[in-house]
This record gives sequence, structure tokens and C-alpha cells, in this order.
Amino acid sequence: MRRIRTLSWAWVVGSVLLPIARAGGDFNGDGFEDVAIGVPGEDATNIPATGLLHVYPGSANGPDVASSVVFDVKAFGDVALTAATLGSSIVWGDFDGDGFDDLAASAVGAPIAGLLDAGRVYVTYGSASGFDMTRARWFDQNTKGIKDKVEREEKGSTSSDEFFGFSLSSGDYDADGYDDLAIGVIGERIGKHKNSGAVHVIYGSAVGLRAKRNQLWHQNSKGVRDKCEEHEGFGGALTSGDLNADGFDDLVIAVGGEADATPGFGRAAILFGSKKRLRAKGNLLVKPESASHALAVNGSDAEVQLVVGDFNGDDVTDLVVSVPKEPVGVNGNQNGVVFVAAGPITAATPPVFTAFIEGDGIVPGTVDSFDNFGASLAVGDFDFDGFDDLAIGAPGETVTGEGSGRVTVLYGAAGGLATGGATTFDQNTANVDGVAEMGDQFGFSLAAVDTEGDGAPELFIGVPGENINGEADAGAVNMLLGVTMFGLITANDQLLYQDQPNTPDTSEAEDFFGFAIH
Repeated sequence: MRRIRTLSWAWVVGSVLLPIARAGGDFNGDGFEDVAIGVPGEDATNIPATGLLHVYPGSANGPDVASSVVFDVKAFGDVALTAATLGSSIVWGDFDGDGFDDLAASAVGAPIAGLLDAGRVYVTYGSASGFDMTRARWFDQNTKGIKDKVEREEKGSTSSDEFFGFSLSSGDYDADGYDDLAIGVIGERIGKHKNSGAVHVIYGSAVGLRAKRNQLWHQNSKGVRDKCEEHEGFGGALTSGDLNADGFDDLVIAVGGEADATPGFGRAAILFGSKKRLRAKGNLLVKPESASHALAVNGSDAEVQLVVGDFNGDDVTDLVVSVPKEPVGVNGNQNGVVFVAAGPITAATPPVFTAFIEGDGIVPGTVDSFDNFGASLAVGDFDFDGFDDLAIGAPGETVTGEGSGRVTVLYGAAGGLATGGATTFDQNTANVDGVAEMGDQFGFSLAAVDTEGDGAPELFIGVPGENINGEADAGAVNMLLGVTMFGLITANDQLLYQDQPNTPDTSEAEDFFGFAIH
């Protein structure tokens, strides 16, 4: 039975979190970043929804379509798995410290030990000659040495519903020169608490990722703030960066269903890095709200997205926490709010957030129900002026029909995002390929990747609901060029999809090409 029927933010029961992306990787060390695109609904080798991963090498002319490569789970030495949904989440990192970026991608629906939706994460390593598939491997909760194990959702169930790999992030949490991999397990049961959630951290080494010294974090971990409860979604989104400016990357963890004694749903937990790996000491549980906007008390709107950047150019990492289903206004419903806090962030100096809302005088547009502003986020210096810029997806935006989608870009400046200007893009914007249509969900996923190597990254915009050659929800990805001192432009916009010349595989209904990008 096919597990992906329609494209929905409620893809996982009790959670509505989307993939997140920042800079791409450079797997062959040629100086051009490469972009990876997930196709989780792909029926690879006639196996329903086993999933597929496309990787486009960068070049002086942008993504090199003719040299693109594809991976299914068999490319990693695994057997074909029905409803594995490879390409659900993607991240790059140099896990073996050799100067070539490596690729990790999840298949959150992968059955493990006969239990559906347990999840598995696949890793392949870069080299001067391309991906070294002889070193490809995978991790799941039954991998030897990994803390915890695959469990049934409940007694007698044939499903795990743990969704190992629902989110991914890489960072060097112990500053040893090897990137480490954080893996969200949003459906993890902790004790009797269903869907409480957990995060595994697997550390890099000279031989790459290995189970030795891996960590398992959740809200019942010693020293971590708060405690585990049902449907908290700990690990539904992840991002990494040096928030406290001590030289160690830190891990930010979405806790979308968290609610403390203060009204409001949605939190972000922060674990700080150290030479002894991530640690609970000084950890934070952050409530995203500002003087201008307090979170509503609405459990159905509980979800969080995360990204980091340097928007004011002070060389200190800033934090972005979005609540895309947050109601705004008297009759608001799933409108969305994006909160930004300048770094440094420590236990002694917790974040102070500024809220960004459509139509607030800074963000263009108007607040409408089901916009889901902030459902995806990406950071890149699109105008190469030394200030990071923030791209914000609103895939539910009504442009031509509900859910056609729109992307807003806030530009960084010395005074922060509020002073740098803003612009919006959709498929009805002049020169943007495609036409805005109901259910396209333009902006469902985002990634800033400098495929041309000119310092000004391109913005890749997932449109997984796009119909291609009559195939519903086949999916596509729009690419907008970044230009030095100007920013994103629509001239020479490019549309990537599976039916275009020189691209492996073909577009089929419910492929959802562009569900995740990195």
C-alpha cells in the first residue's frame, strides 16, 4: 500500500514540520556547491514510494543537469523498501574531515525489523572522483552501537512510527575538525509518552561517522530542561551553529508541541557544544515570542522551524524560529510568524526575539488564513554584501488558488533584517518559470546553494505539488539567481524536474520532487 497519497504538512501524525536547508555541499571539491533534491514519493525500480535522491553538481553555469546523478536505497547496498521515502530530509557535512563534503539523506518510512515507518539514514562520502559508494552505509536504531532500538508504536502494532531521520543537521559540536550528524526521531516514545521525540547525535572521525560515542537526547535526559510528555515532537526540526561564539557548534532542537505554564505552544531547545561533545550544562528551552506578538494558546498550531545566520554582519550567529501555523489577528488561522533573535545566545543572555508577520510594514503582503508563513526557511548572502539574508516560504499562500505558494526574502543589513528591505516571489512573478496554481505549494522547501561559485548563492524553491506533463504532484524546483550587490533576480530563472532532457528518471504522479532540498 502506498504510504504517500497527498502532499500535506500533516505527513506525520501529530507533527507538521518541513525540511529545512541552508548552504549546499561540495562533494567533489571543485569549488562549486552542489544541490541535492529529494523525491520521496518516487516508485524507484517499481517499488512504491521507495524514494529517490537527485544530486546536481555545481558549475560556472549553475547546476549541471547533464552530470546529475540519482540514488535509490539499493545504491547504498540496501534492498528496495516499499514506502521508505528516501529523500525525506537531506544534509551535507564533512564527516571525515578530508575536505570533500559528504551527503546524508533519510528514508523516514523505511521498515526496520518488520515495523513500518521506523526510518533509516543513508550516508555517502565525497571524493575528488565523486561519491565513493564503496564507503556508503546507513544508520537506524537497530544499528550496532546506536543507543536505543526500533520499537512498536504500541503493543501489537505493525508500525514503529518513530520516523528516524525526520530531521537532519550537521555541525562540529566538539570542534575536532570532523562534522557530526544530528538525527531527529520525532515519533520516539519515551517511557509511556507517545511521540515525545528524541535526537541521536553521531560523531565524525577520520573514517567518517561511527556509532562510537553517539548520544541520545530527549527531555528526560539528565540535565535537559523540562520533561517528556506526549506529542511534543522533540526533534521535529534541527539546525546547528555557534550561538554562544565559543568556537563549538551548538544544536537547536524544535519542540513544537511543548507547552509550559506560560500560555502558548512551540519551543526550541538549545544544547551547547564543548570539547566533550554536546552537553546539558547551560541548555535552554526557548519560547519564541516578542513584545509585539505573544504565542496563542492553540495546540493544533504547534510546530516550529529553525535556521541560523548572521543578519547584521557582526560575525555572531543569530537564531530564527518560525511558528508557521500561528494564528494572527482576530480571525487568524494558520497564518504564521517568524521570530529572529540576534546572537550571542547563552544561558546568561537568552534570546530576545523580533517578530516578522506578513503585512507588518517590513514583510510585504497581507495576513491570510492557511498561508503557513515560515513553513520553510533558508539563509544565504544572496547579494554578497557581507550580511546574510533570510528566505521564508509560505506554501499555503493563495496567489492563484489556495496553496499556490509564495516566498519572501528579507535582506540583512547592519541594523538587521528589519532595515535591509524585502521582496516576494511566486510563479506569477515575471520571468519565474511556471504558473501559480492551486496546490503547487511553491516554497514548501528552500535551500541557498552557491552552485555558480560566485559568492552570491542561488535560491532553490521546492514546488512538490507542481503538475508535470499531466502528472499530478510530480514536483519541480525553481532556481533564482543571486547577484552580487543586487540580490535575487528572476532573469534566467531555471526550473528543474525529472522530465527535462539529460535528467535521470521521469516525472510521475505523487513523486513530490522537491520535497526536500539541500
